[in-house]
Amino acid sequence: MLLPDPVRSHAVLIGVHEYRHLAPLPGVQAGVGRLADLLCDPTVWGLPRRHVTVLGAEVSADRILQAVRDAGKAAAETLLVYFAGHGLREYRRKELYLALADADEDHLTIGTLPYADLVGMLRHEEFPARRRMMFLDCCYSGLATSMGGGSVAVLERYDLANLVVDMGAGQGDAGDDDDSDVIGHVMTSASGTQPSYTPGGSYPLFTGALIEVLEKGIPGAGPTLSAHSIWQHIRQQSIRSTPQYRALNARKNEPWVRNRAGEARPAVPTRRVLPAKPEPVPSPADPSGELRFTTVKGGGYRIGEVKERMKSVIAKAGDPRLGWQAVPPHFRTVSLRWTWGWDMEEVDAHVEQWRAEPKEFVDALRLLLARQGITVVPDGGPPVGRLTARFAKDAVTFTETHLCLKSPDARMSIPYSELEHVRRATSTEKVDTGVVNDQGVYPSDSIVFITHVTYGHRTLEFREGYPTPVLDALRAFQPAMSDLRERHPEWFRMVP
Repeated sequence: MLLPDPVRSHAVLIGVHEYRHLAPLPGVQAGVGRLADLLCDPTVWGLPRRHVTVLGAEVSADRILQAVRDAGKAAAETLLVYFAGHGLREYRRKELYLALADADEDHLTIGTLPYADLVGMLRHEEFPARRRMMFLDCCYSGLATSMGGGSVAVLERYDLANLVVDMGAGQGDAGDDDDSDVIGHVMTSASGTQPSYTPGGSYPLFTGALIEVLEKGIPGAGPTLSAHSIWQHIRQQSIRSTPQYRALNARKNEPWVRNRAGEARPAVPTRRVLPAKPEPVPSPADPSGELRFTTVKGGGYRIGEVKERMKSVIAKAGDPRLGWQAVPPHFRTVSLRWTWGWDMEEVDAHVEQWRAEPKEFVDALRLLLARQGITVVPDGGPPVGRLTARFAKDAVTFTETHLCLKSPDARMSIPYSELEHVRRATSTEKVDTGVVNDQGVYPSDSIVFITHVTYGHRTLEFREGYPTPVLDALRAFQPAMSDLRERHPEWFRMVP
């Protein structure tokens, strides 16, 4: 099962260890630093270091939200947010506040970040990330579950605010269906009524357990670990509180990181390996031609959906241009304990037999751009074509051999083999957009984002408001192509 692409993922890690009115938490700072190192380790996940933002004790609520906003704009695959520090609760409305350096237990609106604000930013509908992950290590972090009383409106607006449930309610790790394509994971260190613990001279207990899993892995858990499997392991440890977990869209088994304790073995178990060519690829079907997999009670894929959609998923998995859409879990899962489903590993292994690794540069380019919703324009067509509505019309075009840019004053055609010589610089400018009419003067200012793209002796300038389509396209494309160059340098020696 494929891990989320680290090159297209971002993380924001917040650790508040010093307080003016609350007890210090010295282990928090070390824990955040170690987590950042592990997330960047290729044997765990492999996030580029520039994709991890670490915020410390003096951070403000606005700075946190800005960091999550910036990471959310840049992350096309996974957006992860982690907070460690004190948690405060409002008893009447049962709301959770994340305590920052100036937090005051008697006045919760001072020096805090309401959890609803943070999860609202994480859940922003314009962010492209298909997977959003939230980890909370603070007292009463399970209050992210109910947000009752006057916060009902907040719940209806931000689904992730309702992802974690108290184990006492008997729901544990169940997942809810959602109409969106966003996959959400929330894991907390405690229930809504429990404190979390940070012993002197050590990591917070929950963070320490998470670090241990990433460092050592889980024996017998396979080559990859999901957020759900990590939570199951941590809740069996002695951390003096009850960690909570919830998944949105029932994607709890989706892989997240590599398992350092996993045995070296093929992605498909030996008993399911198919015969080598030229023998035809068999299908797990009975004599009537109907698909058959092992059935499991209270879990697995919904049988009817597998039968109905298997052909379309197989077609996507086998097409380099569409393979990014065929990512486990491929089908909706069974949610009721007494309902039978098909074993997810067997079904996923069957699909993976058709997984195609691009063998040509053009196919890899199509796959890379498809993840951003962009279509490659064939060579020989117009030098600058039209992209989807997500990007500025005619400003950026990707052909099979060139990146084409068009500013109001000039245009530029850059071979993909020369992308490492392209430089991009950004700045902002305040513009007066006030209105003067016979009714009076109405002053107003707007921010313009300026992007300069330099190749050789030429520079193009793009001036954009919000959103910033040209900047967003280049910011996502250039790192992805750099990663592709590292993996296949031979392609870039041949590309014009």
